[in-house]
Amino acid sequence: MFTGKILVDGEWVFRKDCKSRSQTLGAVCQDSFSKKVTLVVHGELAGNVKDVDRGLSRKLLAVMQSRRAGRHIHVVDAAGYSDLLFGAPARCRDLKMQGDQVSVMPEVGDGFLGGPFDRLRLRSRGISRLEADVLGRGTPRHEKLLSILIDQIAGRASLEVRAPARRGPQFDLGWIDGQTAYGTWVASPQPPGTGGLSRLEEAVLHVGRLVRGVSSQAQLQPVVVLEDSEDLASGLKEAAKAVGVHVSKIAGLPGRK
Repeated sequence: MFTGKILVDGEWVFRKDCKSRSQTLGAVCQDSFSKKVTLVVHGELAGNVKDVDRGLSRKLLAVMQSRRAGRHIHVVDAAGYSDLLFGAPARCRDLKMQGDQVSVMPEVGDGFLGGPFDRLRLRSRGISRLEADVLGRGTPRHEKLLSILIDQIAGRASLEVRAPARRGPQFDLGWIDGQTAYGTWVASPQPPGTGGLSRLEEAVLHVGRLVRGVSSQAQLQPVVVLEDSEDLASGLKEAAKAVGVHVSKIAGLPGRK
């Protein structure tokens, strides 16, 4: 179900065209709310909508009532719908009642964090030459450290492990802790003892460039995760601090344990 015109990757698309695109992918679309509805696409994330505004809020009110009755309905904004069209997972949005108005709430990490973390999707993504050189992506050492990181974060019961936003910096995995959105990059560019510190500094600077200019509702904290054998020397820490990046070994990752 759609609630109006949708902005798909910067282009306004009318509801009938959204329906056509969705049906091409196998979805069944309908205009009236019923128990068959499992997904509502809300195209006006910014600001509130009222019942008099083309019935948009009535649909969201029905979603709220359904959720309270124990039947979950996924609500995505325009960015989430764009993600779904491209086969990426989309975040489910929170709704809040304020008087006679329904708000689709902004969330921590918007524009930075994507949908639920998908280990298979992570494994199948393309790797650029720069990522391979600077971060070591695609090497056995990098994959081993990445697996340890995934197990460590997934084991924290208080955290929801998240994928990167499709159009945001492509970190390995992220999470939310309070009002801070974390995104972690595993860096294992070359074996220890062969000039690794300079390459690690290059990795930190690369991550700093990736997150520069990302806007969000909350604080963003990029993290570069290193192998236990690496030395967190002062030069590396200073380079990381200068670009707002936190460097850590897995045991010292920030956030609640």
